[in-house]
Amino acid sequence: MSFFSALAIGKDRLLEAPARYYLNQTIQPYGHMTHLRIDSTNKRIDVELELKGEASPIQVAVKNYTLTTEAGETYIELGDIETSREWINALLTNYFKPEKRRFNVPGAVKMVL
Repeated sequence: MSFFSALAIGKDRLLEAPARYYLNQTIQPYGHMTHLRIDSTNKRIDVELELKGEASPIQVAVKNYTLTTEAGETYIELGDIETSREWINALLTNYFKPEKRRFNVPGAVKMVL
């Protein structure tokens, strides 16, 4: 593993803690996140969620995300999203169009980007 690969992995692990905290606060009414893995080199995010009413965890993979900065604000734009639930994949395809996959990155996460 090269120095730069190790540096990217270290940065990803550092980013995961504030991102996990923020996302768990956001989804608290629905359940919680049990796993988060960020791979900034390949622009991929893997998440495992335990949602209320679901018998088993849900796997979510976000591929090809991008980070942009405009007027001092940082945004994440989610690329392809796949889950372990067919009905969620259909819902995402029909109602969560790419133009609606852009979110402001909170300050705690932005500090380590």
